[in-house]
Amino acid sequence: MSANSMPADSVPANRDYDLVVIGAGSGGLAAAKQAAKQGKRVAIAEKEAIGGTCVNRGCIPTKLMIYAADFAKQQSLASDYGWVNPEGLFDWPTFKQAMDDHIQSLRQTQSDHLGDIDILRGQAEFVDAHTLRIGEQTVTTEYVLIAVGARPKMPDIPGIKHALTSRDIFRLETLPDSFLIAGGGYIGVEFSQVLRSFGCRVTLVDSSSQVLDRFDKDIQERVKQILVDDGIKVIDGARLEEIAKGTDTLVATLDDGQTIKAKQILCALGRTGNIDTLNLEAVAVATEKDKIVVDDQGRTNTPNIFAVGDCTDKMLLTPVARAEALAAVETMFSDHDAQVSYRWVPSAVFMHPEVAMVGLTERAAREQYNQIEVHCDTFSPLKYALASESLESLIKLVVDPSTQNILGVHLVAPRAADLVQALVPALKKGLTVTELEQTIGIHPSVGEEIFAL
Repeated sequence: MSANSMPADSVPANRDYDLVVIGAGSGGLAAAKQAAKQGKRVAIAEKEAIGGTCVNRGCIPTKLMIYAADFAKQQSLASDYGWVNPEGLFDWPTFKQAMDDHIQSLRQTQSDHLGDIDILRGQAEFVDAHTLRIGEQTVTTEYVLIAVGARPKMPDIPGIKHALTSRDIFRLETLPDSFLIAGGGYIGVEFSQVLRSFGCRVTLVDSSSQVLDRFDKDIQERVKQILVDDGIKVIDGARLEEIAKGTDTLVATLDDGQTIKAKQILCALGRTGNIDTLNLEAVAVATEKDKIVVDDQGRTNTPNIFAVGDCTDKMLLTPVARAEALAAVETMFSDHDAQVSYRWVPSAVFMHPEVAMVGLTERAAREQYNQIEVHCDTFSPLKYALASESLESLIKLVVDPSTQNILGVHLVAPRAADLVQALVPALKKGLTVTELEQTIGIHPSVGEEIFAL
């Protein structure tokens, strides 16, 4: 039996729950439901809306904005295909109402599927390792799973109160005509292109030499060119130093001396864990750089307290949080430890065209292997053959020459996310580049380009 597992019948009778989950986001909901399926007494402590960041202010509303922006791209393409006057005007209030209605529906659906799981409303904080204060009530529990997510980081600079976060974008009643976006990660890149498609003037400022840190260098270069081609001004190697409020605009000063005027400034500079209100000091849970430190099972250094998702020092992706939650629950209530493998976790940037990757970048592979092979090619999808401006896509494979095993796949192309994630099961089994080349694809399709390198 795992050192920290405990049969349900051995839980002290005076404890209210077998498991209390702090946070009703993707990871928290997955853990609570899994434990409840096993007959455990479960509660979720949540001070905001059910669904967490993903449903309310992250993946879902952002993807809906991306879908809305894609219609602008399709209108332009329609003209090249013979459609007369396909252009239309984007109405932000109409879109925002539809988006808000959909999110409210998702919240209700998730609440309806919680069954016998108790929802405890209020801010949760530790009294001791088995006791939580949630709002005005105090509850006891055998295990605690922290799944409180993260929030956008804001730099400590003069005038930062005038800037928005990604969360604030969804609250805007009207859409400003110009934005400065600080941060070239996936959030900054996605919002840059979306807002530009809505007709806004956009300047993207990134402290790195290339956008999309941790992606492959060829992908970074291609994405930057796409943004520039879309009319987005990209400034590399610069940081926000100050924000001043003008008569009808904001004025941003960068650390290289440049000043930029925009109606709104959006900060997309990474995320920090929502752990400062939990009173972790009372239970001696270790943290590092505003994140909770956990082992391979999601266990903190306090044995009955686990943590998953964006509040930890692991991988910040919604499906990963769900997988971590299931592994944590299995570890808690079974006779063995479970853990998540992060080796073949795919990730994507939902821009136009999409960006997706799985496995090692060329740089990471060179650091780990004596020799590598790189297979890289560009192509133009048939859909854009009639377009006045071609859409150049890119595919790149990183290969171990000694075994021909594929170490990494990197793609910039329409539906790249679907194509890359479909390869993951084969990659986990040791897919070789020879096996990939011998695969017969569907013609004509974007996917067949993967087999034609």
